[in-house]
Amino acid sequence: MNVVIVGGGEIGSQIAEALQRSHNVAIIDIDSNRAQGFENMDVHFFVGNGPDPKDLREAGANKADAFIACTLNDDINVLSCLAAKGVGAKETMAFVTRQRYLDAFAPEGAMESIGLVIDRVIWPQRIMSNQIVDIVRVPRALESASFGNGRIKLLEYRLEEGDPFVGKPLSEADMPQSVLVVGSIRGESFVVPSGNTVLCPEDKVVFMGTAQSMRALESRFAPKKRSLNVAIIGGGNVGYMVAEQLQSDRAHITIIEQSEERCEKLAQFLPKVLVLQGDGSDLELLEQERIEDADVLVAVTDDDGKNLLVSLLAKHLGIPKVITRVGRSRNRRLFERVGIDISLTPRTAAVQEVLNWLKLDEVDHLASIEDRAEVMEISYPYQCQVGMVSELGAPPKSLIGAILRKNRVIIPQGDTTIQHGDHLFIVTTPDNVEAVQHWLERRRTAEANV
Repeated sequence: MNVVIVGGGEIGSQIAEALQRSHNVAIIDIDSNRAQGFENMDVHFFVGNGPDPKDLREAGANKADAFIACTLNDDINVLSCLAAKGVGAKETMAFVTRQRYLDAFAPEGAMESIGLVIDRVIWPQRIMSNQIVDIVRVPRALESASFGNGRIKLLEYRLEEGDPFVGKPLSEADMPQSVLVVGSIRGESFVVPSGNTVLCPEDKVVFMGTAQSMRALESRFAPKKRSLNVAIIGGGNVGYMVAEQLQSDRAHITIIEQSEERCEKLAQFLPKVLVLQGDGSDLELLEQERIEDADVLVAVTDDDGKNLLVSLLAKHLGIPKVITRVGRSRNRRLFERVGIDISLTPRTAAVQEVLNWLKLDEVDHLASIEDRAEVMEISYPYQCQVGMVSELGAPPKSLIGAILRKNRVIIPQGDTTIQHGDHLFIVTTPDNVEAVQHWLERRRTAEANV
């Protein structure tokens, strides 16, 4: 596949790194200094302007199977995609930061009516705000995600002394029906568990199950309580979208934003939210407004340093859950090392969206678990041999966490039979995706030899 990417920043480099081994990748960026960031990759770097047809043809956009514009400028991304379509690119994707572009280029939207088409428009900040809201809504959860049109749910908890399932083998744990432990993180290591795995305090444990059964799991970790008290530091797009969704939950929400003009807009569009003008890293302000009473603090300014400081202050004040936006992916581990439990970057989920859009393999990459593991969805091919989970020999370092069979969710055990057309939700480590592909190929071979 020929792929052309406009924008050699962090998103562009992550996409290029994921594609370079098996596809022809070209990068276009107006800044020649960014070329050195790609010296160790098998990609072609072109200094040029994304919307310029001449530069696009030079980079091969006229023969591109996929064209991705992911600079930090919405207008450049949109114009680049339209120009790429004009010179012959087959499929185009634009990264944006504003709702109006999503609406304009929606199917049957205003732009399509006049013949201007971008095949996919993606807004990373919206993806991130949805992630944050999911995590906020589940007390104590470090991660929350849903799959299979909401029928399957994933939750991650950090275990404490006295929590359920601590100190005994999983085979003896009193697990709610249709719930499975699909992974645990101890230190830097992600472990795919077995029945002999013993969970300990401070382990971060990942559960998967049906949406209904996971509610029973939630009640074991945190009983139902009053309406949530949520503090949001930073009233930009992400902060606004988080507050907008949570206000329908009858949560008590406070936003602290430094810009007076932005505060006025927030107060206008979020009538149920308390909007305060001020510096969210000002400890005196936080204490004065009794932010320590919050159940959750969300730090989503555009400055990683400020988000880190705010998060540390929140931990100092004893706020039980702190969710932090990390603009640069390489800073995420730093946040973890200083004790920030939940650090999210909009870029990680956005790169997964790109890989799924390109359909590079038979796998849908659904979610990343702290960059140490991922959840993949595979439709079990009709060419593959059917049989029980225990007999099919799933790839190492992986676990089938759930099966979606038509409208029915099955949480598998060893004697569960996999059938043709089943959607398998597999948890594995990022370096093991190829092993999953090889496993499918072996199943096809076994069926062909029957």
